[in-house]
Amino acid sequence: MDSPAVSQTAFVAAPSSVKRALTEITRPVLVGQVREQHSGTFSHVSHAAAAACVLAAVGAPKASRRRQKRVTLKAVTATATAAATGQKLGWSKFGKWGVHKFGGASLETADLYKTCGDLLVSQSKEKQSQATAAIVSAAGGMTDALIGVVNAAVGDMADAKVKLTAAADRQKSMLLELAPGKPELTDPVIANIDNDVKGIEAMLLAASNMRGVPPQMLELIAGLGEVWSAQTLAAYLNTAGVKSAWVDARDVLIVPDASAGGVGEKGTAMDTIDPVWDESIDRLGGWWDKTFPDEKDAPFLVITGFVCSTTSGRPTTLKRSGSDYSATIFAKILGASNVTFWKNVNGVYTADPRKVPAAFPIANMTFDEAMELAYFGGQVLHPSAMVPCIEERIPVLVRNVFNPSHPGTTVYGRGDDFLRWDDQVDDPMDAEMPVKAITSIEKISLVTISGASFLGTHGVAKRLMEALSNAGVNVILTSQGSSEHSISVAVAENDGELALQAVQSAFELEIARNKETRAIIKNGLSIMAVIGEGMKNCAGISGRFFNALGKAKVNIVAIAQGSSERNISAVVDRTDLARALRAAHDGFTLSELTVAVAVIGTGMVGSEVIRQFARFRKSSGRKKNLPAMNEVKFLNIETRAVCDLNKMLLGEHGIPEEKMEEKFTEGSAGSIFDLAGFEKEQKLEEVFQSDKEHEFHLKDTNLDEMVDFLDTKRIPHKVIIDCTASDAVASKYPEWLRRGLHVITPNKLAGAGPMARYLDCLKEVGKLGAAEWHYEATVGSQLPVISMVHDLLQTGDTVHKVSGVLSGSLSYVFNVMDRDPGMLFSEAVVAARSKCLWEPDPTRDLSGEDTARKALILGRELGLSLEFEDIEIESLIPESLSFSGSYEKFDEDLKSQVDEDMKEKMQKAKDNGQRLFYSAEIDVESGKISIGLKPFPREDPPFALKEAEIIVQFVTQRFPEATPLVVRGPGAGAEVTASGVFASLLRLSKTLS
Repeated sequence: MDSPAVSQTAFVAAPSSVKRALTEITRPVLVGQVREQHSGTFSHVSHAAAAACVLAAVGAPKASRRRQKRVTLKAVTATATAAATGQKLGWSKFGKWGVHKFGGASLETADLYKTCGDLLVSQSKEKQSQATAAIVSAAGGMTDALIGVVNAAVGDMADAKVKLTAAADRQKSMLLELAPGKPELTDPVIANIDNDVKGIEAMLLAASNMRGVPPQMLELIAGLGEVWSAQTLAAYLNTAGVKSAWVDARDVLIVPDASAGGVGEKGTAMDTIDPVWDESIDRLGGWWDKTFPDEKDAPFLVITGFVCSTTSGRPTTLKRSGSDYSATIFAKILGASNVTFWKNVNGVYTADPRKVPAAFPIANMTFDEAMELAYFGGQVLHPSAMVPCIEERIPVLVRNVFNPSHPGTTVYGRGDDFLRWDDQVDDPMDAEMPVKAITSIEKISLVTISGASFLGTHGVAKRLMEALSNAGVNVILTSQGSSEHSISVAVAENDGELALQAVQSAFELEIARNKETRAIIKNGLSIMAVIGEGMKNCAGISGRFFNALGKAKVNIVAIAQGSSERNISAVVDRTDLARALRAAHDGFTLSELTVAVAVIGTGMVGSEVIRQFARFRKSSGRKKNLPAMNEVKFLNIETRAVCDLNKMLLGEHGIPEEKMEEKFTEGSAGSIFDLAGFEKEQKLEEVFQSDKEHEFHLKDTNLDEMVDFLDTKRIPHKVIIDCTASDAVASKYPEWLRRGLHVITPNKLAGAGPMARYLDCLKEVGKLGAAEWHYEATVGSQLPVISMVHDLLQTGDTVHKVSGVLSGSLSYVFNVMDRDPGMLFSEAVVAARSKCLWEPDPTRDLSGEDTARKALILGRELGLSLEFEDIEIESLIPESLSFSGSYEKFDEDLKSQVDEDMKEKMQKAKDNGQRLFYSAEIDVESGKISIGLKPFPREDPPFALKEAEIIVQFVTQRFPEATPLVVRGPGAGAEVTASGVFASLLRLSKTLS
């Protein structure tokens, strides 16, 4: 090795302050190797070497890329390998090995080390004592802790030492807990850790004096977590009576010198570092022959992940997430039957469960799908890790260390036809679920070069890519406009400014000559991608993807599709990422479609809506294999907010409807949800049986605050259900629709309020991808009256006249009076009230206002530009009669002011062989609407109604007056009105999915 000479050169070039510090450190010893070859720990005489190597990394002149390649090539070709000479490798006599990899999350505590050790033994026994190797990461959080030690040393050496001691003590504590009373096993490991700590302290002092951290030093120290971890697990296995030994990968896994240089960013997909295979195999063979010269039974190997050495002997790493790569490298070397990655999840998921709670495990994937997923941010597998397994056709299993009975995910086979393996089996889910997974890269920047002068100019893309390559910037995604007029590249956010400078430098002349030519950067973005082998054989995937994002109000900044046809990517604003992921996941029916709902008004209709939501959630009928249920069985309604006039209840993850049902109280008009009752509760979390703090909030009603709460980024689709008769609430519809919130309502005061408001609402819903306004329940409750108008008009029919009985409560009144001639009008009103058929204020029905507003909505749908005041209305009660809140007084007023007059009208109709209906008529051709009590022949009435039924007759060009189109059914009562509201929500959900 030539490290000492380089170190001396660096020492001579170092600043005097650093020389003094190193002279003090190195006085007792000579410059030598950083670590002993086989112990894996710093020796007592190597502390000065550690400091010298720091200077070597900082001060030595960099070799050219060409020289590095020559050195690497020389090292590879000079190696006399066991494989090349045909020598039998010691471990091969045990057949196919089982290779297992444990990540930091699986090794965070002593109990978890024990779990992993026991799992290795049980897995080996399940396969007839299969030879077993485990590749381990550092204990959970240890790598970050060691990096924190190095970074702290730059500013505060004392703090760095405290952190270092804490990290080492934590590892030793777990070791002693795993092997109590076994000094013959624990003492050597503790001695190794203590020696490592001394070596680190020497390097930290050098880093402190230099006020900087060389990447080689950072790699060396960061990799010690794996070294400690491997020794700890091996010690536990030995206590369990299993013969095991730990392998320091820095002694056996060799990579080219050019591979050194930092540990990489956490969670990023690094470039593949190819091992020097022959030398690595030879070195492992040498270790094996020395450790197990005559072993008859297969031992358990515990191998350090992440770390390795260069051909010149310098310790380095496979970069962040490189432990996965270590596992597949050793799987290839050992000749494994499979390699199992033990995680804390049940395999590879359809999306990140932290961002998409409805994500679920995927049973099978090809290596191509897995690599696409890894490249675009999926952190379950490192992208480099697949390469050795593809080369040797080794299946990869991803399983849950906490749930080993779950089969997890199997990764095997290739996606493209020309790459397919003979033994791979087609996944039947490719046809049913063409998009298998949705993933993202959270922090990216988009750099764009554009200019009219580039139109038709060749080589713009080439110059752009060369500039970025020369600057060492990795391009994640490219999106190019026509004729290279505009090219955008997505890069990691920490490379954004460097990329911009490189592009500006490359096109400096064009930018200087033409002010329209410019390079710009946009930060705060994310990339999301949909991935699946089945996409290439399924038309319309792009349309479904972008449609899902559009309906979730997610703006797309840039798009790209991979040539493999298994990946479509979109750049979106980072603040929209969670909503975009959930929308795409829902859009491809990979999970339930979640709709966030706010219910305004907890009277009879609002309370009944909540009841129906509760029944829907509990209903096993959704799982029946009926055609109608297929469209709604994956719908999840999350009621985030409920409010009345005074109070509002908010739930961070939804309010359980079945728990709300328990709080229903009997009122004068029936059972309703009483928010006031919650004020007596000490803790809402206890009421709703939630173990989360601050999950529910009871506040004074503030519609703006409630809507802000509803409009969560977590859920793409939000719906406001207005069950009031409030003009103030109706006036907010245009604002809510502009905001992208869907509105469903039986409230007639938007459709039959001022014409300007009606048009304002329609203007908002008429835009492409805009929010929807559903008001079917305003006219016919659950009857499809407005839908019928739309169907007639959209199919080319011409409507001449619409007539009918539009008030279910008044239909009931006149039906019972006709059936019982002795019943007075006031008595019939009371009978209707007992069936909960009236509006909260009965005068709205009795004055004709309710019927008139329904007729006005229908008239406007048919093109009539009328205001409420333009309608001819015959009221059933005098204008002076009003409702003060007292039914007793109101009933007395009806008796004294209405009964006699109504009795005379009923008798007159009877004498003339007629019966009375309170009906509406919309004459489209004359542009008039009239409402009133009208007589019709008893023997042949146009309306044959029972109880509280309503009826609407359409006279059209297609349906003449002799055979009109008729819609008839129950039209009053909270249950049917709530059903109409719920039906509108279900129709909306179908368009969203």
